[in-house]
Amino acid sequence: MKLQLTSLFGIFWLFVSSPSLYAQDTLVAQDSIRTGYATGTLSLPNPTSIVAGYEYDPILNRYIYSEKLGTYNLSIPLILTPEEYQQLVIQEEIRNYFKEKNNAISENREGDPEAQQDLLPSYYVNSGFFESIFGGKEIEVVPQGSVAMDLGLLYTKQDNPSFSPRNRSNLTFDFDQRIQLSLLGNVGTKLKVLANYDTESTFDFQNQLKLEYTPNEDDIIQKIEVGNVNMPLNSALIQGAQSLFGFKTELQFGKTRVTGVFSEQKSERRTVNVEGGATVEEFEKFAIDYDQDRHFFLAHYFRDTYNQSLQNYPFINSNIQIQRIQVWVTNRTNNIQNLNDTRNIVAIQDLGESNIPGNIGLENPPGGFFNSAPGAFPSNTNNDFNPFGITGPGESILTPAIRDISTVQSGFGGVVVSEGQDYAKLENARQLKPNEFTFDQRLGYISLNQRLSNDEVLGVAFQFTVNGQVYQVGEFANDGVDANTQADGDGARINQNLVVKLLKSTVTNVSEPIWDLMMKNIYALGAFQLEEDDFRLNILYTDPQPQNYLSPAPGSGVPLPEDVAETTLLRVFNLDKLNTN
Repeated sequence: MKLQLTSLFGIFWLFVSSPSLYAQDTLVAQDSIRTGYATGTLSLPNPTSIVAGYEYDPILNRYIYSEKLGTYNLSIPLILTPEEYQQLVIQEEIRNYFKEKNNAISENREGDPEAQQDLLPSYYVNSGFFESIFGGKEIEVVPQGSVAMDLGLLYTKQDNPSFSPRNRSNLTFDFDQRIQLSLLGNVGTKLKVLANYDTESTFDFQNQLKLEYTPNEDDIIQKIEVGNVNMPLNSALIQGAQSLFGFKTELQFGKTRVTGVFSEQKSERRTVNVEGGATVEEFEKFAIDYDQDRHFFLAHYFRDTYNQSLQNYPFINSNIQIQRIQVWVTNRTNNIQNLNDTRNIVAIQDLGESNIPGNIGLENPPGGFFNSAPGAFPSNTNNDFNPFGITGPGESILTPAIRDISTVQSGFGGVVVSEGQDYAKLENARQLKPNEFTFDQRLGYISLNQRLSNDEVLGVAFQFTVNGQVYQVGEFANDGVDANTQADGDGARINQNLVVKLLKSTVTNVSEPIWDLMMKNIYALGAFQLEEDDFRLNILYTDPQPQNYLSPAPGSGVPLPEDVAETTLLRVFNLDKLNTN
């Protein structure tokens, strides 16, 4: 009896003293100004002797929550229906889940690394049909990687009077994204999803996407793969293909296994041999695979004497020394900040050429047009397209109207020429810097670092010496032709054009002489630091087929027409005729 009273007294003391653990704010009125202080809140967990939990009463079909100290209830029991209990459990699980994930990504927490990686919940599908196909109800997705985006605005303004007021200012969006993402997904126990995507990957086949479905061991279909698949073979004679993209399946009929692949190969197997610390690799190039629109002869003279100059290589049989050169191309970015590197130019195809058939594009040259013998060194004085004769000494059919970009056509002095074929004009052309191209001083050709597009124009002006005598083709920017001049009358400023040699036009015509100026004997191997030792060059020629497969009818005695026997079938049947449709 005494023990029981002691227990009751302890319980009474617990109920009475527990409210004192929570301090209350005390407000004191003084001088009509409200003041006070707060001591905070102190919370103590229940001791281990107090047991709290839910119990299910099957008779009442209710969940009863109680807190007990031994056999004594410390509070009034809480009675919940099954629906209320289920809702309470769901809310509690949601709070615990977000609390766990918040602690996982906290910077000041040194916890389990797996908890920091797996931030996505697992999904469940309550379907028997779903479980029978995929072998489970759980869907798990584990992503890894990073996504970075750069957003910005780029505003440019150019106070150039040659531009319209609308085109002087430009506002563009600057958007850049970098994605490095890998994804591992499991649907049940039979389906796996593998994905790997990197925007900065070197090759396209490094971005992987694969769906792998593995049924039971006793099924005929052993495996199904969709996406990036491989086809390994257990043979040393025949090697399997790698980096395939398509469909693959593995079937089993008793002891017979069948593997089938329907895919596209995205890689190429190459073998590299290493000898003496250097790699030995084979390159195969067709004659048509030359490095186009990058290497150009400066004039037809250099092309005509190219083989003769290299007849005793490495000795170059040429006494020409190119001293100065300026290269002009289309200004794709319209960058005119440096006025010394931008000029209006008129590039003429026949400038500096002598009278050699096939080297002149002018169809009907006027009488006395040529001023030098055939095969002469390139020079402005070789024909009447001499830019020095416009306002200075020398003969020229060019008039001062060629200096104005709007009157170039009328500046040829009555000679019939067409733009894009005989000449090309560029407004605000850009002069290439010395580190953007290389040129051979004795063989007379240039090599650009970057290939030109089909709609770009290339013009040059160069000066060379032969046995002390100076020759020049075209005009240099510092030859005294000002970029602009004062017009008579209204005082307007007129931009003056430079006359240069045309090497590439916007119109590609293989029948024009400038087509021969593009070098077609240079091939890009994609290799660097080549050594002369053990270098071999094999030139193979195989006659693939005759001109055509047409033959006279047997026994007719009627031969084929002359224009058919040695003509390709495309031209015989006019299949190479194209129109706008």
